[in-house]
Amino acid sequence: MRVVLTCLPFYSHLAPVVLPVARALRRAGHRVAVATAPGMAPELARAGIEHLALPNVLTLAQLLERPEVLTSPGMPGDPEGSARAASARAEAGPLTAAFAGPLAGVFARDLIEACESWQPDLIVRECNEFGGHLAAGRLGVRQAVLDIAPGSASTLPSVRDALNGQRAELGLDEVDDPWYPNRSFVAGFVPPEWYGGDAPPCYRLDEPSGVLDVSLLGLPDDRPLVLAGLGSVAATVVPESQDLLELMITALGRLPCSGVVALGSDPRHWPGSRPEDVRLLEFTPQRLLLESAELFVSHGGFGGVAEAVRTGTPMVVLPLFSDQPGNADRVCALGLGRRLEPGGLDADLLTETCREVLGDNVYRHRASAISRSALACPGLDALAADLALSRTEQLRG
Repeated sequence: MRVVLTCLPFYSHLAPVVLPVARALRRAGHRVAVATAPGMAPELARAGIEHLALPNVLTLAQLLERPEVLTSPGMPGDPEGSARAASARAEAGPLTAAFAGPLAGVFARDLIEACESWQPDLIVRECNEFGGHLAAGRLGVRQAVLDIAPGSASTLPSVRDALNGQRAELGLDEVDDPWYPNRSFVAGFVPPEWYGGDAPPCYRLDEPSGVLDVSLLGLPDDRPLVLAGLGSVAATVVPESQDLLELMITALGRLPCSGVVALGSDPRHWPGSRPEDVRLLEFTPQRLLLESAELFVSHGGFGGVAEAVRTGTPMVVLPLFSDQPGNADRVCALGLGRRLEPGGLDADLLTETCREVLGDNVYRHRASAISRSALACPGLDALAADLALSRTEQLRG
């Protein structure tokens, strides 16, 4: 079987799920390529995965230079930014609408052209990438979805409307169903409990995470490890992210813990505080450190939340935009941690909330229980087999 996986040109979408699924499909004997922006070539080359470079697809940094998609979701709860942030969450926001509208059309046209020679049997897209959905419809190719963000805006009516505009331009019928892009085989990557209802087949991301750098071996062994950060996308699109990182650093510096904070930039140029027991890094080996961390403080991006679910790490979530408020709500509903609104947040409240979660074993016990559920899910080799089976069943149908 020949499989094209499609991915938005974000490292946080490509590396944690799309590349491991690509490797699993290749282990099963299928020919695999990942279609995304030319700017992602170094990551795909390092992974040894064939790259279908789509010449007109831009990276996030390139997109944010364009006024029609430049937007900040603001800090939820902030008096000046809350209305704008609530609107962005309710109606997907300009960037999400662009990815479902004109940018999806650009992606689809480049992919259709690439597929003329590559001839895929199956297109597998991550759920926030819509060009693969449009291209599969135009080419009559079976498609499947990697649900890397269950609480995303991908099923909002505004997204449906943006997609319908592109469907018309590609000669496809318009659809009324906002869920239509996900009316195919969908694979989840958290345990079924996360969905709180009907769950798709769920799989375990069981690839090895590499080796921890020796520079992190000297962390004290007489206090809990707390990992904190805002990921790569939030730090780019939310101007207030530096203020939120400063709050995290200050709060961890007040706790009897070893703090590790991912800044997303060179720590040598960090203008804020530097508590003695908080280590500042540009990037952290997040998945590896979560194996031994007792608390994860983040913005609630699904990639990090899913990793904390797998490792059984309690959380404090400061949601900013997109699916993050929904992710924070699920963390609370499942008893895995606490949610705080970033707008108006001060270091005292963040410190005390972190202290509470660290001191309450109920959070740890519930996190451990859902981690066991995650470990009971089949691995990615099973997903590769199910993707092949789903295509065979469709052909028979």
